[in-house]
Amino acid sequence: MFKYDLNLEFGSNILKWFKTNKRNLPFRKDKDPYKVWLSEIILQQTQMDTGIKYYKKFIKKFPNVKTLSKANEEVIYSMWKGLGYYNRAKNLHKTATIITEDFKGVFPTQYDDLLMLPGVGKYTASAISSICFDKRRFVIDANVFRVISRYLGVKKNINKAGSYNHFEEMSKKLSKNIKDVGLYNEALMDFGSLVCKPKKPNCKICNNKKTCYSFINNTQEIYPIKEKPKKRKKRYFNYFAIENKGKYLIQKRTKKDIWNNLYEFFLIEDKNSSEAINLFKQNTGLDINNLKSENIVKKLSQLSHQSISVNFYKIFIRRNKDFYSIKKNLSLEEIEKREIEKVGFPKVIDNYLKYNS
Repeated sequence: MFKYDLNLEFGSNILKWFKTNKRNLPFRKDKDPYKVWLSEIILQQTQMDTGIKYYKKFIKKFPNVKTLSKANEEVIYSMWKGLGYYNRAKNLHKTATIITEDFKGVFPTQYDDLLMLPGVGKYTASAISSICFDKRRFVIDANVFRVISRYLGVKKNINKAGSYNHFEEMSKKLSKNIKDVGLYNEALMDFGSLVCKPKKPNCKICNNKKTCYSFINNTQEIYPIKEKPKKRKKRYFNYFAIENKGKYLIQKRTKKDIWNNLYEFFLIEDKNSSEAINLFKQNTGLDINNLKSENIVKKLSQLSHQSISVNFYKIFIRRNKDFYSIKKNLSLEEIEKREIEKVGFPKVIDNYLKYNS
């Protein structure tokens, strides 16, 4: 079994590389905990280039935690459009409110206090406390998992319980001689993103390659060790886009499920689209058995744990009386087409509206 080589030059070498190769990111210009926190929440499950665009948009609209706390939740959802995982947006507002009201607008400096904030886990709390408050807390993300597992030849499955703490301890030991842990964390993440990449790592320019287990043994492609992803749950959504003279009927998702607190069209979840249409007819009294093919739009929404086949049915209601009868019977809300951009929808509905409204 490979014995971990806890070479203390590892951290120093990473910092040397970082000094001349670090990314010029807008939230690194100062050590403002609000900016670091906002960037970390936005960048979860998000590519860097996309995340920066959203970060700049949010900072312009909400330059500090107080302005964010006072924002209408629907405005935040609207600005979050396209990022997905809307619970992050909900927790963003919750945390801003807590910091404004309970901490008088000042971010807590202690790691344990940061962990108490909605949507803040070990990773985000470690980033804020190390970068902004000089605490010796070690950030573990996908980049760090990859760099350390390759360097040390760690056989531990990173998806299993306890792996975060294990890698946190490894990172801590590899950086015993590092004073600025916040800088080390940033360097390690950048190194993983730019050099020790998931595919085709640029080992030639790595100044730790002489002591790297994976480079020596040519095993870069197998690290980090991961279990095979579980099969996605399949679901079948039938959305009825009910329209009348520039207005749509929509509803808010309030159940504990995906896309919580976002808006959608009237939904019938059924694998059999014919059954869904019949059920819609029963609920509304409308005869839509002869829907033309151009009135049906098919989409696929791939989430991390679910695969959703979506049918959109475009239903045009001519008479105002029928439109408002459906609205009442199905407990729906009406919205003007011109107001659509202000409402938070799941991405699959946003895409539908973009090309079919």
